[in-house]
Amino acid sequence: MSVSEAKLLKTIVTQTIESPEDVFGLAVLDRKLYVLRKRQDKQIDIYDTKDYSKLEPAITVQGLSPSYNNDMTECKTENCLFVSDFSARCIRKVDAKGKVSKFVDVPYEPKGLSITPEGNLLVTCHPNKLMEFNTKTGEKVCEVTLEINGLIHAVKRKDGQYVVCHAEKEGLSRVLRVGADGYYRHCFGGMQGSGDDQLNSPCHLALREDNHVIVADNNNNRLVLLDASMEYVDTLVEDFREPNRVWFDTDSRRLYVGETDKDGTIKVFDTK
Repeated sequence: MSVSEAKLLKTIVTQTIESPEDVFGLAVLDRKLYVLRKRQDKQIDIYDTKDYSKLEPAITVQGLSPSYNNDMTECKTENCLFVSDFSARCIRKVDAKGKVSKFVDVPYEPKGLSITPEGNLLVTCHPNKLMEFNTKTGEKVCEVTLEINGLIHAVKRKDGQYVVCHAEKEGLSRVLRVGADGYYRHCFGGMQGSGDDQLNSPCHLALREDNHVIVADNNNNRLVLLDASMEYVDTLVEDFREPNRVWFDTDSRRLYVGETDKDGTIKVFDTK
């Protein structure tokens, strides 16, 4: 299904009087939606995916330094969440009971997170590193150095190739398909812009089973769908305000989009 045909099911406005903050992490685990925000109480809010009612209590990630660069992902095999802590250079783990612990220290500044087809934790590090860790032991599996800077988020395909998004100060905004050697094979985008063949600060990715990738095109206020060859397919524009996190739930076929606005809005789409 093309993203432009996705049906908006729900808009979750997460603003509170005490803490109106942007969404900086989304994950669905065990039929619950987890939402991380850049705010001082360091909480992950929880929603029931049946009706998106808010569940209590929230999870407090002790020790986490709020940052635009933090991210969150889920791990089904370990039944837990992982949260990147950019400032502390570590990954934090939240288990099924809400217990928080430091999972692993990272020698670089960790940003985007995802789970690989092998079940490893993929960490995108500033400025140009990809690292994989065993989700049970925390042991480093591999490290890849890319010949580009400004990495933000990455996902891994079943064929072993990575898809990464980056934005550089010089104006480059691209999504690239990268081999295990760190060199890119194909790319989409170039100098930042708003055309169908351009991006403007792509900041998060969601990978489908067919290797199509959904891109949060932040400063263009849209989502862009690319095929497995990094060719443009479609665009979704739904009154977005700087979408910066995307999550595709393969079980429900629902697409979640977190925005950086004062309301901390999350939009939920049906893609069946």
